[in-house]
Amino acid sequence: MTSNSKGHPAQKSLEIKTKSIETTLVPLVTQISTLVNFKEKPRSLSTTNEKTLNAINRVGEAVHMAVERFVSVGESIGNENPEIKSDLIDACREARTAGEAIKRITCVEFDTLGKPICVSDRHSMVQAARGLLSAVTRVLLLADMVVVKQIISVKKKVISTLNRLEGVMSFSEFVKYFGVYGTQMVDLAHLTGDRQNDLKDERRRSQLSASRTILEKSTMLILTSSKAYLRHTECMHARKCRDLVYGQVRRALDMVQLIVYDSGSTTLNTTPTLALLLAKNEINFVKSLRQFEYAVEMLNVSSTSTTKEQLEQLCNTTIDNSQDFTDSVYISIEQREKVLDYHKKLQDQLVDIVKSISEKQNDTLPAAIQTIQQVAREFRCQLEQMAMLRASEFFRTHDESILLNELKTYSLSGRIDLLQDSIEKFREQAEIAIELSKLLRHISSCDQLQVSSEYHEMVFQNLSLMIITSSQSLASYPNSRVAKENLDVLCQFWEQQINDFSILVKEIQDFMEGRGEKTVYLSLPRPGKHGTTSKAGFKPTKLDPDEQAKIAKVGLEMKLVTSEMEAEAEKWDDPQNEIAKRAKNMSSMAFSMYLFTRGEGTLRTTQDLFTQAYYFVEEGTRLAAIVQEFANQIPNKPSRQEILIQLEQIPLMCHQLKLKLKTPALGKTSTFSKVDAVICETRDLMNVVSRLCSIAFACQSKYNIIDYRPTPPMNSSTYSRPPLSASKRSVLYRAASIEQNDRFDAKPDRSIRSSSLQRPSSYLPAFDHI
Repeated sequence: MTSNSKGHPAQKSLEIKTKSIETTLVPLVTQISTLVNFKEKPRSLSTTNEKTLNAINRVGEAVHMAVERFVSVGESIGNENPEIKSDLIDACREARTAGEAIKRITCVEFDTLGKPICVSDRHSMVQAARGLLSAVTRVLLLADMVVVKQIISVKKKVISTLNRLEGVMSFSEFVKYFGVYGTQMVDLAHLTGDRQNDLKDERRRSQLSASRTILEKSTMLILTSSKAYLRHTECMHARKCRDLVYGQVRRALDMVQLIVYDSGSTTLNTTPTLALLLAKNEINFVKSLRQFEYAVEMLNVSSTSTTKEQLEQLCNTTIDNSQDFTDSVYISIEQREKVLDYHKKLQDQLVDIVKSISEKQNDTLPAAIQTIQQVAREFRCQLEQMAMLRASEFFRTHDESILLNELKTYSLSGRIDLLQDSIEKFREQAEIAIELSKLLRHISSCDQLQVSSEYHEMVFQNLSLMIITSSQSLASYPNSRVAKENLDVLCQFWEQQINDFSILVKEIQDFMEGRGEKTVYLSLPRPGKHGTTSKAGFKPTKLDPDEQAKIAKVGLEMKLVTSEMEAEAEKWDDPQNEIAKRAKNMSSMAFSMYLFTRGEGTLRTTQDLFTQAYYFVEEGTRLAAIVQEFANQIPNKPSRQEILIQLEQIPLMCHQLKLKLKTPALGKTSTFSKVDAVICETRDLMNVVSRLCSIAFACQSKYNIIDYRPTPPMNSSTYSRPPLSASKRSVLYRAASIEQNDRFDAKPDRSIRSSSLQRPSSYLPAFDHI
């Protein structure tokens, strides 16, 4: 979710990365929605009474007073933090100006007869609302840097104490600093825990959780490894084990700092190095294959949507991300040959597609696209089967308890030769676990499982080295109680890590087989108000406040775009003009989707929303065809080129929205993500349509282009129909002219209410005929 600041054109769009900021914006979004809704509806003096105007005036004053209080707090924060004072004061000034503008727009005036006058300016209200949201968002983002600064300050204290711990040479001094370290780690754990729960991005949240887990487990290791080293300072293995623990803690602290800086929702601390470190291993095999499949799918819309170089690069990236399977020494020759065979198939099919595009063989291109998509699906299934097979073999053939007992026994007995053999066996087991973690990372479809695989890979690597050096230290001092204690703690951690690893494998397998979550129907934002499905046994699921805040803000953004679209459509002199009619139809559909985000209107469930979005896509496609005919009549080439540039975006965006609608949604989280994505895509498409209508109106006025398209007969209601009977409804859905390949997935037993949806105007004659 982004917010653009017009007062700072050079500044990049501000991205909200924390849930708390979205929640803070909810009351403001609600009040601004009330004002914008009032300004949207045309009212005359006879219908707008003094009571209504006074109510709107009170809302405007409430917004103004709330902004004043908010700005006062922001300015005080700026005075206490000199590094952000300048930017924060500027943002507060913009917020105060926008709040005063809203108060001025909503004020009540009276004419000479004493009657109330609605001094309503829709355009001014929309501009003031956008300016206020942008300014308030900037203030919140800058104030959020205070929290970032607090976490970084505690982290620096922890690093300073850690350095002192590493340099002590007596146990009494170690105990003194270890107590300080423990207190500081508790403070850091509380701050980072709150930050983790506040993060919106699933990958960053998972990365921070993994780092916090490492820090928590390493506290005990710092104690036992330091005790062993301080007791045997001359032992090289004891020192190496301690250094491994301290190195692991420092890397985890550095990752915490990187994530916290990145979550600051500002570019002040963003550097290329930071971006590279956080994005490391972010694109695995599954993600790169999805990107490649998406690029190939877009060729169905336009053969020029993706260049040859881009397709080849995506294909090569996918192949490169599967190299861990072919490079692994624990993969059989037959399996490696299968992977290499899929590499060749993928490249050969890509050559066929590029040839069809270059030679403009439109009749062979769809078949080539279907073939390469089938190869990609089979390729993914092959790698998933290989990874699960390796995991099954690992847990069946390796017993960690036997190896760990051997390490302890031979270390205590001082039998170095047998200990070395056990170390080699243990090292092999660790290498297999590390390789398996890499394979699981590549087949993980969600960020949480991917980050968890990376975490296990790193822990297996570090913990195995600690166990080996600790066993060698105990072998040098078999009677040392602290050395034995250190090895016992490390072995317990290894057994726990193997157990957690088996749980991860089960979760990945369940996710691949679709057993991760159950399908959930959502009712936004108030459950049970409308119901969700006609099928018994399903209950509506309530959104939490953070999700409601996010969907409300996106809905308001789409509402503002819809307002601009209505203003553009009203400029056309001929109300029967096809471009104006289609644009108004799309605007009305988008408005109904906006009402859905408020828990209002006729769209009652998420499935209704998705159906409405599909009709929205169809209307956008028809509008593009009409504007194309309109553009062909423009005599001036630069003007025609300008409208065509805007026009070519609509088919691509319509197809993107259609792909979003086809995405399966399992569980509350994925369903909400799909709803959010659909509304965002609709908002972006409405932005393009608004600009297109503005250009088309300018050309129509300048060149006096007449629309000769015949207007089909239709009822006075252009956008909706009264409810149909059950018998007519069943005929309607059998007769609906929707291509089967383009229809998004829906439950077959789900009866969608026809009265809930707005359809393209071309459907209306068919309705009347039925």
